[in-house]
Amino acid sequence: REIVGEFQPHLVNAHFLPTYGLAAALARVHPFVLTLWGSDILVSGRKGILSRLRSRYVLEKADLVVGDAEYLVAEAARLTPLRRQLVVSFGVSESWYESGRARELKSTEVVRIISTRQLEKIYDHTTLIRAARLLADEGFAFRLTLIGSGSRETELKTLAAQLKLTDNINFTGRFSEEELLTAYRRADIYVSTAKSDATSVSLLEAMSQKLYPVVTDIPGNREWLDSDRHFFEPGNARQLADKIKLGHRRDARVAAYDLYEPRLRQRGIREEQMKVAHLAFTRLIEDYHAA
Repeated sequence: REIVGEFQPHLVNAHFLPTYGLAAALARVHPFVLTLWGSDILVSGRKGILSRLRSRYVLEKADLVVGDAEYLVAEAARLTPLRRQLVVSFGVSESWYESGRARELKSTEVVRIISTRQLEKIYDHTTLIRAARLLADEGFAFRLTLIGSGSRETELKTLAAQLKLTDNINFTGRFSEEELLTAYRRADIYVSTAKSDATSVSLLEAMSQKLYPVVTDIPGNREWLDSDRHFFEPGNARQLADKIKLGHRRDARVAAYDLYEPRLRQRGIREEQMKVAHLAFTRLIEDYHAA
């Protein structure tokens, strides 16, 4: 509160409800924007009565609630009525989108699969590795690249070795943005086994480079993809393996991009989404001071 009094910001945008959101609410700063990140309302925000009370308190103090998925903001509104709400995605840069449009998809004998989620429990890489074993048993030629690090890295490497997949799976660790873009452009299929998600920037990055997405059937992913060909039940390795096989042909990847690209262009370009956020923030400041 002292810092806000000294700095006198035009607006405070607190990211993540239980921590910075709670601090902003307790400091009674206005105009106060609360930006949700997903797990702060979908997981920790509902763990018991105290968590729900905390969530309601912060949401009621916020002048504007921002989320990167429609269902995320809707979940917040179920807890308590919101004064204002806004859905914007963090998106991908326009330069990434344009580079992807210029990419020419090619047929390949060895399908290149990529996953770029952190190696943590919520992203359920165990299901992906077990699906890889099923694909190998069926003679499906593939190379799986797992980009990222996390607390389960050693455990997942051990599982891959136990299932005799060390020749099929490559653990790379963290990548720079340039390395990540190169990895996407070399891949054919993107997989996310996340058990919970809002709008996944990783998914939008993959879509921008014309990858064929195979993702868990959860609301955040459904806002970006329509066809059931792209979805599998969370934790279902058999179903995941079958859906991966649907994307091995070049024509399937081309058709998928043609379907999802308009939505990516409309709602997934970072610079355009930030213009929407800037306009909403400016109006909030003007309305607050006018009052």
